[in-house]
Amino acid sequence: MRLKEALLRGQGREEFDELDSFLLGTVGGRAPGFPAAGPDALYERAEHRRVAHLLHSRAGREASGGIEVNRRFSRVMFDHNLRTWEEIAGAFADAGIRVAGVKGLFLGALLRRTADQARVTTDLDLLVDGRSLDAAMEVLASLGFVSGLDIKDHAFLRMSSRAIRELEAQQGSYGQVAPMARLLKLPEMDPVAEDIGRWLPGRKLVRTSAGVRSLSVVDLHFDMGHRDASGARHAIPAGELLDSAVTVRHGGTDVRTLDHATMTWLLCYRAYCDIALFGERRLKLFADITDLIRRGGWPSGAVEAAVARYPFIARPIEETLRFLREECAVDPGAWRNPGAWRNPGSRRDPAPPPATPATPATPATVRGTVLVCHGWGSEPGSSPWVGRLSGQLARRGMAVVELAPFAAAGDVPDLSEVAETLRERVEAARKDTGGAPVGLIGVSLGSAAALAAVAGGAAVDFLVTVGTVASADVGVTADGGPRELLARYGGGAGDDERVPFLTGQVRLGFLRDLVACAGGTDLGAVTSPVLVLSGGTDNEWRLRDAATVAAHAEARGDDSARRDFPAGNHTLDNAAVGTASAVLSWLTALGVLG
Repeated sequence: MRLKEALLRGQGREEFDELDSFLLGTVGGRAPGFPAAGPDALYERAEHRRVAHLLHSRAGREASGGIEVNRRFSRVMFDHNLRTWEEIAGAFADAGIRVAGVKGLFLGALLRRTADQARVTTDLDLLVDGRSLDAAMEVLASLGFVSGLDIKDHAFLRMSSRAIRELEAQQGSYGQVAPMARLLKLPEMDPVAEDIGRWLPGRKLVRTSAGVRSLSVVDLHFDMGHRDASGARHAIPAGELLDSAVTVRHGGTDVRTLDHATMTWLLCYRAYCDIALFGERRLKLFADITDLIRRGGWPSGAVEAAVARYPFIARPIEETLRFLREECAVDPGAWRNPGAWRNPGSRRDPAPPPATPATPATPATVRGTVLVCHGWGSEPGSSPWVGRLSGQLARRGMAVVELAPFAAAGDVPDLSEVAETLRERVEAARKDTGGAPVGLIGVSLGSAAALAAVAGGAAVDFLVTVGTVASADVGVTADGGPRELLARYGGGAGDDERVPFLTGQVRLGFLRDLVACAGGTDLGAVTSPVLVLSGGTDNEWRLRDAATVAAHAEARGDDSARRDFPAGNHTLDNAAVGTASAVLSWLTALGVLG
């Protein structure tokens, strides 16, 4: 089917009209001003066709309110997508998995698009070798991405399981796994929340009692292909596309994507598939292809080589070129390959090397110390993410020391005693390393000790809490928490009498100290930057404590941060890659890693 016929198919608002003709002219670089229908009508159609970014430069009295909302959203997502890519790229590199991106952010990197020029998208399309697919999904799950998009937040519910089933059954979708997503909080969009329903109706944003929410979605492609009417599969393996990947510096971040030539012929092929085969009626790919051709010429040699390797792309590319000439007044033949098909500053990257064992830091090479205080029943070396983080920090000269004061159930020291020990260890580390950065990581009950130590004067440069405990509710079970246990067994009993607690027995004195110490910590006295990490499956008391600590830190206005892993457990041991990556990224941003 011809592309124009596919676009014209349908009735009513789906039929191409004056506004669509105007947008095609905009894609081709024509169409100055606004059509007679007015800026609001033009914006609504442009947003429906997913080319509203082409109107961002139109300002003045004629500018649409929708253009302003769309422009604001593009800026927010530009920054968010860069941060998300950086996080994902680091985790994939640590796991030894090759990855690159197409479309969206990655095309913008090739074309040097600014935030104002970028197309609004909450999606990242990533290419991974089919042999690495399972491992890649595990990494994304570790970063908090959930398969099936079964994410709820107050009134928020988007892309149900039914929608996923439809996607998986869609013609041509065999080369893509069902999307993975995590909840995206958008406080920057809260001031225009009232306008979102009108101007961004199809963007899957929703205003909830907690502000504007969306989904951050990752699509993993192991093939870029299609299934024809007979059911035959035609595939371009992602592993082969990765051989043409380059790295481009964009927005201060290294973005790995396909080179200009590969991106151009691949998008020409995908434009035909999306419209003529899959029935989409948006113009975004034509706008992207036109930009590629104008910036880098038509890669005739690269296209011929690709067609020879993948013959099934010949007709789709031919149809796309015909559409560009006839409907957009863009003639690729007018832009022959002017030379090298690589952006200034881009570089081809080899596959990331496999992770190598870290060399332990010695006193002569230590550039900082991190003390990890584990929680109830945990021992040194028992946490997968602490092990990953230790290896990464050791390569940067940071020594990691693990303490497990609560490992032996029943014989554990009081929380106040552990807090004092941490304060002394921090002071000793500062003397031993000559003033190099010293930080504390507290996990579960260890976080209560770390918070108490810092509030009590431990001079740390940073503090990380995981499964945060800032009250005595750490041990709340069906039998009640420490306060209930004291009320039940305390009475006139002495401190040495033992009672059941969590997985063992403890002294009543331990519970009395826990209530006094954890419940009495002055969070206002914690002035170091704090990173609060929590798992979405943790219980309500610990999630409440995490929110309390994060709120105190946020009120200071420093570099503190909070990160949630929707599928993570209490200690985040089921999110090892993501947790280690989150801590490392935060420490890098703080500047404590040199």
